[in-house]
Amino acid sequence: MLRGLAIVLVVLFHHPRPEGHETYRMIANFGWTGVELFFVLSGFLIGAQFLEPLAKGETPSLRRFYLRRSLRILPPFLVVLGLYLWVPAWSERPFVTPAWRFLTFTQNFGLHIGGFSHAWSLCVEEHFYLVLPLTLLALRGRARAPYVLAGAVAVMLAGMLLRGGLWLHLFGKLGPDDMAWRDYDTFLYYPTYARLDGLLCGVLLAALRVYRPAMWERWTRRPGVLLPGFGLLCLGGAAYVNQQYNRELSYAVLAFPLVSLGYAALLVSMAGPAVSRVCARIPGVRTFAVLSFTVYLTHKSVQHLVRVTLEPHGLGTFHVVTLVGGAVAVLLASLMLHHGVERPALRWRERLERRLADRERRLSPVTH
Repeated sequence: MLRGLAIVLVVLFHHPRPEGHETYRMIANFGWTGVELFFVLSGFLIGAQFLEPLAKGETPSLRRFYLRRSLRILPPFLVVLGLYLWVPAWSERPFVTPAWRFLTFTQNFGLHIGGFSHAWSLCVEEHFYLVLPLTLLALRGRARAPYVLAGAVAVMLAGMLLRGGLWLHLFGKLGPDDMAWRDYDTFLYYPTYARLDGLLCGVLLAALRVYRPAMWERWTRRPGVLLPGFGLLCLGGAAYVNQQYNRELSYAVLAFPLVSLGYAALLVSMAGPAVSRVCARIPGVRTFAVLSFTVYLTHKSVQHLVRVTLEPHGLGTFHVVTLVGGAVAVLLASLMLHHGVERPALRWRERLERRLADRERRLSPVTH
């Protein structure tokens, strides 16, 4: 359910927001939080994958982890990158970033808007996949709950101070119409150092589920009204500082942690079996969640192609034919990418993972 909500928010945010549609603009301006929700979910999923074996005294296999992540992300990502590189009509904007920046997942540093610019979030994810496992393996058996919580709070506060300091240094003296505001996202939105809040909240929830199962069970089975209320309050606070998608100091400092805490609270509220069963009955929820990654990769370019095709016929951005046609085209493109690339890669991953697991079992008596 939350994964589907995340991709809907992202698609809304990337859709044009012309003047005269203020209600839509207000909703779509908050769509950037869909990426933050993805980060919370990713932190929770990946954190649990490593913390569960560590809690049992086992050593997680880095080989298997990186095999799984590589074959989950790289095949569809590389196919779409190839379309951007070799099919100019596919790109929704001029393709200005060198290909090696995408291939090394360093595109999110020094990024300016261009074709496939939304791949910046994959860079943050890849950096997270590199740092988190090594950090957890280095701290295993040494960290205690109070120190982990204090460290997490320190990292979040450090991110707030860093963003605030950069804002004061780079933008504090600019007028509202100064062209230098174009660099805001380059320094305070895309870089990994600015986007740790959601991942951190997700990992903390994974630690709670693994190391405090009784508390997790209590919170998820009976979330009551305080937990979802806290989540909605945080999201409301973020919406307040996000008015008209402003870029004031309060937005730079508070928006990311408020959104991350809000979505983390909603994740816990919706993780219980009762809520999960209700969400699973909603038509299309499972399918849309499965397609979320391929929708994310393709939606900007496909919707752009639909608009360019229909505009000469007098069908504008908000014409019902353009909206419905764009949605259908995105779903078809994501289905093709999912069934043609993503699923075969996942089947290949399963076979390789079984071989790797068998090899590790054969070697374990020798290593021990």
